[in-house]
Amino acid sequence: MAPSRTIWFDAEQLRAAVDMGTVVDRVREALIGLHRGEFEIPLRFAPGEGNFLVMPVRHIASETLAVKSLSANFTGRRPALSGTLTWEEWHTERHVGADAAEATAMRTGAVSGVAADLLAAPDADALTVIGAGGQAPDQIRAVLAVRAVSSVTVASLTRESAEACIARVAGEFPDVRFTASDDPRAAVAGADIICCVTPSTGELFSLGDLKPGAHVNLIGSYRPEMREMSGSDVARTVLFVDDVEAVTAEAGEIIEAVENGELDPGELRTLGSALATGDVSHDPERITVFKSVGVAVQDWAVMRALVDTVDIDGSD
Repeated sequence: MAPSRTIWFDAEQLRAAVDMGTVVDRVREALIGLHRGEFEIPLRFAPGEGNFLVMPVRHIASETLAVKSLSANFTGRRPALSGTLTWEEWHTERHVGADAAEATAMRTGAVSGVAADLLAAPDADALTVIGAGGQAPDQIRAVLAVRAVSSVTVASLTRESAEACIARVAGEFPDVRFTASDDPRAAVAGADIICCVTPSTGELFSLGDLKPGAHVNLIGSYRPEMREMSGSDVARTVLFVDDVEAVTAEAGEIIEAVENGELDPGELRTLGSALATGDVSHDPERITVFKSVGVAVQDWAVMRALVDTVDIDGSD
């Protein structure tokens, strides 16, 4: 019997081990697997009014388990997310752990990349990211992994915070033009892809601010009182979600639209189903929206990418 091993990857080690393109690919595969019933995944546990999150998931065929536990504090703590992500295998005694805040940033970026790859215009050239916190750089990395974007605008409450976000990532993309903004409505005008990663409780822009054919990822809001677009606007788009049960319980935009009778939850379509069938094509006249509150299979995908990439048995 092999000896029991616990291997830990801190934020820097995780980032060095797995590139964003690989995480995008693994998240795409996991979402298709979720649609096909390949995972056992309960609704996440969010005690303390969402101050803590516990997200377990089991991949049935491989008998592997990923569990993430987080504390989420957006009232001034840096980083706002802190916790651990663990990987267990039924057939071995090894245990793998990783920094959950870093893993969350990577998988949250990756799911935006998956959605943009499926739903955005093939020639999308301009990206706007609203929010300049810890999740924002990976939104940029993931979208640029799937589209040849030449210009990126980062919009935040202050131009200084947007500039600080740009400073963290611009060096990785020397051929991309970066612009800082403190006006979200102006920042989305003309953008082909918009990624929202804020804890906002009010709409950041309206549907009329967007160009026809734009694609929007709503990633930041994850509680009923939060929303980055109005429910009415979301209901008027071509809408996809990560998990129907999760968004109807947690996503403010979806809950608002359902309560107002503008959206039938039975008609919600998951990104995984669209990926599996491949029957989605870009319509230059329609705005698409992907709403995600985070699904545990995304965390499993990060750890799958890690254990597939790195010699975690230490035989090197």
